[in-house]
Amino acid sequence: MLQEISIQAAQNSGGLIGYNYEFTNRWVVGLEAAGGYLWLRDSEGSGIFHTQSTGDFDITTSFKTHYLVTIGPRIGYAFCRWLPYVTGGLAIGDLELSQQIHGHTYFFDEGGSQTETNVGWMVGGGKNIEASSHSYITHLGINPTRSSSGLGGTIGEKSG
Repeated sequence: MLQEISIQAAQNSGGLIGYNYEFTNRWVVGLEAAGGYLWLRDSEGSGIFHTQSTGDFDITTSFKTHYLVTIGPRIGYAFCRWLPYVTGGLAIGDLELSQQIHGHTYFFDEGGSQTETNVGWMVGGGKNIEASSHSYITHLGINPTRSSSGLGGTIGEKSG
């Protein structure tokens, strides 16, 4: 039985580029791309298993992701100095899963790792607040959806 790995707080660094067009009726449409390097890592040990055939052993599982890129349209409605909006689109990210089995009774070590680039989707929303006539403050909340298959936990669906 696989156990869900809890992801601890992480740092990231990246950027956002996009273009918006405001219609005369205050509706705004745009296209944006965001990308960043993520320092998401976590690991967990199983504790010691006791079996007659293989003796005592434990399993360590670790998870890493390095980058996430999103590309998609957004739509919003401008009023006063506010622009709330919704966005959704393509998400691309890498995931690495490693497991190590360590035998205590017969002193063996076995392990492996798998790295995949996954393509899926993202959905989110936010608001722009006009700070002056030429600058904006942006708040974006992206809520990645968990996939029910394999390593696709940080983006919508795993490819392939």
